[in-house]
Amino acid sequence: MTGAGAPLKLAIIGAGVMGRNYLRAAQAAGIPVAFITDANLDAAAQAAAPYNCAVLANPKPSDMDAAVIAVPTAHHAAVALPLLKAHVHCLVEKPFVACAAEGAALIAAAKNAVLQVGHIERFNPAVEALSAHNIDPARITSLTARRMGPASARVTDISIVVDLMVHDLDIVLALKPMAVAKIEVTGTADHAEAKLTFADGAVADLIASRTSQMRVRTLDITTKDGDYRLDYIAKSLLTAASSAQNAYIGDALGAELAHFVACIKNKARPRVSGETALAVMNLTWRIEAALGKAA
Repeated sequence: MTGAGAPLKLAIIGAGVMGRNYLRAAQAAGIPVAFITDANLDAAAQAAAPYNCAVLANPKPSDMDAAVIAVPTAHHAAVALPLLKAHVHCLVEKPFVACAAEGAALIAAAKNAVLQVGHIERFNPAVEALSAHNIDPARITSLTARRMGPASARVTDISIVVDLMVHDLDIVLALKPMAVAKIEVTGTADHAEAKLTFADGAVADLIASRTSQMRVRTLDITTKDGDYRLDYIAKSLLTAASSAQNAYIGDALGAELAHFVACIKNKARPRVSGETALAVMNLTWRIEAALGKAA
């Protein structure tokens, strides 16, 4: 492990689309990457070349202080568990884990390491602007989330609920951290709609679709004090008190990485901890199960 004051040895594990995105974002944010690795070393070399980044085959925990885990979800636990046990800080890409037991194991192993989960929308500049409004969860009466667009060839191993809707479930639970009393789900493998009723009667309607030719990523929030409309793509926020949408600038992935590094440095709890991400996954799996019964 790196000694006090020495540069953090950050590794990126996985050279697929997200691994390459993390490498790009790290370079743009001025966060040094010690190396990238992948089971396919040719893919790692191709990802590393534009950034003059090192490639390491079969790395050991001692080769790194921190790691971004950007392998397929089915392998998250197998890759992250030995690292966390060796006190290597881990940023695990979303979806967090494939089952609850894996999530519990990673959380238990992270007693002496930072465990952050890559819910990138938490770092969308518009979401951060929304957070500044300090909305009282008890004052929220309804939320409507739409995440729609054409199918992607990138993700083939997880359902639309786990792949797309999970983003909105994370934001909804962050805004409304309350038990979900009732779930109603309709849809198919490519288009799912979920209605969540919270313990206080508030409702969240979520749509996730791979059948739309138009990309839509929006969240409407109704409160007893006013309304908000957030557009994730435009990075904009419209409030009842304003006549125009305010657009914000910033790279969410770079901000997420910077937050990870800051949490390591300051020994702080990350914005999206393992516990937070597992709660999101538990709700995601409930919806997925309900969709399976409805189909």
